[in-house]
Amino acid sequence: MSKHKIGLIFGKFYPLHCGHIYLIEKAMSQVDELHIMLGCEATRDKQLFEKSRLPKQPQVSDRFSWLQETFKNRHNIHVHVLNEAGIEYYPNGWRDWSERVKCILDEYKIKPTVVFTSELQDIENHQLYFGCPVVIIDADREFMPISATAIRENPYKNWSFIAQAAKPFFVKKVAIIGSQKFNDLPIQLANIYNTQYVANGYVNYIQREISACHNQRYLSESDYIKIAMLQVERISSAERIANKLLFTSIDFAALAQCYRQIFQKEHEVLTVLTKSYHFDLVIHEKDLNPQHTLLQHFETVSKKVEALLI
Repeated sequence: MSKHKIGLIFGKFYPLHCGHIYLIEKAMSQVDELHIMLGCEATRDKQLFEKSRLPKQPQVSDRFSWLQETFKNRHNIHVHVLNEAGIEYYPNGWRDWSERVKCILDEYKIKPTVVFTSELQDIENHQLYFGCPVVIIDADREFMPISATAIRENPYKNWSFIAQAAKPFFVKKVAIIGSQKFNDLPIQLANIYNTQYVANGYVNYIQREISACHNQRYLSESDYIKIAMLQVERISSAERIANKLLFTSIDFAALAQCYRQIFQKEHEVLTVLTKSYHFDLVIHEKDLNPQHTLLQHFETVSKKVEALLI
């Protein structure tokens, strides 16, 4: 009977991409059990973000969840968070770093028999500090021509390489708010960008209420809250399958304003959603030149949307 083979893989997964997944899956085909060490260090991670063109900074919890979601059906793949605080930055600090790794290995009684990497320069130190052979996978990135650095520099150009579990984190949300034919713009742009449009079937009701007398309400106060929560649910679902962008026809600030105009007061839920739920771009028809044609509005809005992906 062959010896139980236990593999180690190290990485920041900032963000998780197809090259990482290829490395992990090919490694898994050579061992019985694979342990992934997710390295994190607050100052370094923040510096990576500040040098990047990522829309927001991935947290350790994000990176951990991307790995967990991607390999959720692989019971022999285990993910551990490796806190690298206080250790000299790579390529220094190998001794202290390896001791930190060994603390995790000892805690979970892990005895690795092989280390997998794509970095040729790490072979000697992996062998020295972990006392087991090192297997190189796709060092020249020939099979999967991508790196986390390239994605950080331009995530939308390299969209196809971002792990599916990580893509919702990078989706840009756009609310285009208006009336009549202007309401077609978010639908048109969703079609152009081959992505998701989150419909809001209550917009017409809300607009009728604003223009009607207050004693002819179509919706109750609780209806507005139901609309808001339903919109959160729809957007969250659409984010999971969106292609870089996601479009909708109302944001929570607009919904809160409608509520305030109709009922002459604020609502805590709408206030919290307005402050906490981020849209990357909000365009109101009223803020555009009223003398312009629909085509001119289309071109203006299209340019603003395209700028999100630069």
